[in-house]
Amino acid sequence: MFEKLVKSKPLMRIITAVLIGCAVILTLSVFSKSKDGRRQIIDMDGGAEERLCSILSNVKGAGKVEAMIEYDTGGKVSGVLVTAEGAGNPVVAKDLTEGVACLYNIPVSSVIVFEKEQEE
Repeated sequence: MFEKLVKSKPLMRIITAVLIGCAVILTLSVFSKSKDGRRQIIDMDGGAEERLCSILSNVKGAGKVEAMIEYDTGGKVSGVLVTAEGAGNPVVAKDLTEGVACLYNIPVSSVIVFEKEQEE
């Protein structure tokens, strides 16, 4: 009876499709992890920037904040540009720079913070 099932073409096609699907899922899982095992999420709709701005605007003295995140070809954050109303204060600029560098595990040299013109 088992031999009949193995020789059944539709069953073999289903088994083959399931195995290929599993291989694809495992491959995607491996390629979506960074070297330290954490997943990086590339979002093209700006959600990461919005969340980052929300967090950074809570830094004392930062004021209104805007940010742009740059990703390398592997999907890892390679640089961040931040504008903040309070970035004219060196302590605030340092706090913002170090916070972003720590959050994305990138060197502080990959983060640049500019003073944002205050809106009236």
